[in-house]
Amino acid sequence: MTAGKKSPEAEWLEKGDSLFEAYRYEEALEAYRKVRAVDPGYLHAVNRMGTILTLTGHDEEALECFEEVLELGAENPILADAALNNTAAILRKHGRFEEAIAAYDRALDLEPRNVMALCNKGNVFSDMGMDEEALALYEMAVAIEPGNAALLVNKAYALTGLNRLEEALAVLDAALDADPGNIMALNNRGNVLSELGRDDEAIPMFEQALKNDPERVAAMINMGISLAKLGRHEEALIAFDRALIHDPDNILALDNKGCSLAELGRDREALVAYERALDISPADAGLRRNFDRLLKKIGRRSG
Repeated sequence: MTAGKKSPEAEWLEKGDSLFEAYRYEEALEAYRKVRAVDPGYLHAVNRMGTILTLTGHDEEALECFEEVLELGAENPILADAALNNTAAILRKHGRFEEAIAAYDRALDLEPRNVMALCNKGNVFSDMGMDEEALALYEMAVAIEPGNAALLVNKAYALTGLNRLEEALAVLDAALDADPGNIMALNNRGNVLSELGRDDEAIPMFEQALKNDPERVAAMINMGISLAKLGRHEEALIAFDRALIHDPDNILALDNKGCSLAELGRDREALVAYERALDISPADAGLRRNFDRLLKKIGRRSG
């Protein structure tokens, strides 16, 4: 080979990377498949193939790619860590929590101070409703990176799940000290304040979150709920309608819109909101209860 000339495999790898960065995933996949197992860039290509397969909804094939990286490239800690975290993320998405935890444990065996693995393992425990276990992992991660706002938000979420609301509030304050514009911290601080019955303080949190991200549907709904709790139902409806513009099938927005309409005596409009929500989620017991209660109210009034 002429000095300075790239090998065909190196060219395929470079082409795959360029296509990947351009979101041309199918073409990138074909380029990576040209890289042979004996080539230095093979594991990088397989890892990228796994990422593409995940992004395009082929999770089982992606898992096979990441497992191949782990089998052949255990001596490469960066690739091994990426493959383990990607594997665990897929398993978590499919509710295979025990397998996901095992994958994160493998990552932590390689590097016990792996903040991403600690945090994500905590997220799995949170998904399982095991907030004490999640909190312990978040605390370990925060001890390594005390100024990491995202970690602090997760820690506060676990504390909220344990009903340790004042502690959660203090942790969220620390997150906002580290990152004043953090949308999750702002939204969650508003939620905690609302849980504490301090809705007048919660509303500015949601407003700030929406100023930073005008399309944050969760903040719109949360603001509407706080407004409704304060009896400001007309304003709450504006918030719920704003959320439904962005997410027309949002059950929480439809349900709360129905509640505010009913509080305002606009019962027929409330029924429409509940019916729309029940079309989307017919097994939702809370929705059905609200709908039936309003029907009885209308029936009594008609009688």
